[in-house]
Amino acid sequence: MNEIKFRALSNGKLYQCHACNFETLNALVDVEGYHSPQWCRVEKFMEYTGLKDKNNIEIYKWDKLLNPIEKIVHLITFDFGCFHWGSIPVIALNQMDGKLIVHEVIGNAYASPELIK
Repeated sequence: MNEIKFRALSNGKLYQCHACNFETLNALVDVEGYHSPQWCRVEKFMEYTGLKDKNNIEIYKWDKLLNPIEKIVHLITFDFGCFHWGSIPVIALNQMDGKLIVHEVIGNAYASPELIK
């Protein structure tokens, strides 16, 4: 079973969520300069796929994954009940024990939009 967790985009920065309120679009996150987590307004929530890339980085929806062998970059999306890398279900990618062997996270659609081109 996948671990359920989310990342949040707020004011152009990505934060790991401690708690989420999807109705009010707020998340409890660690904010620089505060000793305890703070509630902040969220622009986008990104769900964890349950997989890690070849560098052991967690993969979330809207992350950009690179296949360095084929030099192809696609966004991670969620369609038809599962996460996809382009049109390929993420579970079909070459992996071992929940870790992708070839692919690596190179950015996020919102935190690094210049990488979409």
